[in-house]
Amino acid sequence: MRWPVACAAIAIGLPACKDDPKSPVSTGGNVSITLDIPNGALDPKGYSDVNIIMHEPDRDLVRTVPVTSEGTFDLEAFDPADAVWVEATLRNQSGTAVGYGRTMTSQPLVKDAEIVVPVRRPILYFSGLVSNDTDGDPRTTNDIVWSEVPATFADLSQATSLDGSTTVGTKAVVMVSAGPELYMLEQATTSPTGTLTGPASIQPVSTGDHTLATALTGTMDGGVLDGAGTDDGAFLVVGTSTKLFVIDTASGAASPVGDGAFSKITMVNHGDGTSTAIAVKNRGSTTGTCTTTAELVAVDITPGTAPSAARSIATGGFFDVASDNHKAYYVDGCSGELGDITDGSKHVIRNGLGKTTALAAANGQAWIGVETGGTPAQIQVIATSLNASETSDPVRTIFSAGQQQVVEAQGFPGVQRALDAQTASINHLEVGAGGDYVAFSIAATYHANRVDAANFPQMDIETEELDILDAATAGAVQRYRSWCDGSILFQQTDITDWGCATAPGQTAPGPSEDHRIGSMTFLFGKK
Repeated sequence: MRWPVACAAIAIGLPACKDDPKSPVSTGGNVSITLDIPNGALDPKGYSDVNIIMHEPDRDLVRTVPVTSEGTFDLEAFDPADAVWVEATLRNQSGTAVGYGRTMTSQPLVKDAEIVVPVRRPILYFSGLVSNDTDGDPRTTNDIVWSEVPATFADLSQATSLDGSTTVGTKAVVMVSAGPELYMLEQATTSPTGTLTGPASIQPVSTGDHTLATALTGTMDGGVLDGAGTDDGAFLVVGTSTKLFVIDTASGAASPVGDGAFSKITMVNHGDGTSTAIAVKNRGSTTGTCTTTAELVAVDITPGTAPSAARSIATGGFFDVASDNHKAYYVDGCSGELGDITDGSKHVIRNGLGKTTALAAANGQAWIGVETGGTPAQIQVIATSLNASETSDPVRTIFSAGQQQVVEAQGFPGVQRALDAQTASINHLEVGAGGDYVAFSIAATYHANRVDAANFPQMDIETEELDILDAATAGAVQRYRSWCDGSILFQQTDITDWGCATAPGQTAPGPSEDHRIGSMTFLFGKK
């Protein structure tokens, strides 16, 4: 439904909005801003204030005002402008974001204009595969069966802890958001390797109640790696292990635009209905020697015309890309730099940041994942300005931790073993609710030798964890270990039955609700 009228007079003293709460149109010289929500079970609730940001080419105008019991608000006066990009955040009395959205294109802020802003709850979706050891013997690996499972979601407007029970869809390998729209990608998997195979399909998911619609007609080949969408939901760009595809969500057509493995994608919305997808081709591994053979590529998307073929921008040690305010950004983990992509080439903003492997951006700020190595292997998330004139300011560390895992003997209460991570990497990083939340997934591996005196066997463990932080305070919102699996090499006298323990403040899934994190996306997220 359309949330009734919000009025922003463009000059002091002009008439107020009409009294009719059903009409989103104001009278006289007023501008109406209508927050459009799905009118479903997932509508934002409990809000008391609305924060509006008007992005102009040379400045941002900000208003925070209360919402009346009739669902209206008054932003007072704004100066007219030819083009503004509007963000809206609904907050409750404690300041928590319970709804967020932004306009799909730039809008004129002129007399009698009506600006519609789609708004959704701040929900994070993550998906992946799960494995099952059919004979129960971890020493054998040819009997591992991999399967797709429903995606899991974290509704950050609700004060609940993740336990794996909040799911959507049926078989999801990747979830992709496109502004207020959500899509689920399905693909078969092979065992015992877990490799994705066969045609991948795309199914729309309602952001009002999580019901599934008919799958789009187009399909893609290669194992699905990543995806991004335009703010109007008209196009998706999906990277697989063999190709880059542009999908028209109205016709369902999937057009291949480049060959190679495309594992990181961001979408630059230009504000006039056109977009440019920026992708990382042939991304190197975050472990081992850093390689400089990855490419930044660009694809131009204009409604009504065929998408352009992928064109190369630069070659280097690129690990991730992000977009903000009509511009794309990258991190090069080999040179430790953050830069932007303008005029068809890259430009360094800041260097000396270390092994930068993950990136997200919103409202002039960058959040960067840095892998620092060590024992235990450590990762950091830092924040810095995207303004080149402010690069002398120190970076802000919002997360830093060596990765450790405690395992406990299932048949011997109190018998535990602490493991230090050999490797740790941030596989996914994204910001939500306009920059209120920073979410990232950490994959870590552990090895421990046999301890004969304690009857401890040799262990090799893999874990994945989802962390969600408050961007302003760096406080933990959720810490959820989605996966813990491994193998043990034991002798007859060893303790054989072990499981991962949860750390303080950490939650874990219930039985049959764990999975590897293959994708992560916020509604209206930025990456």
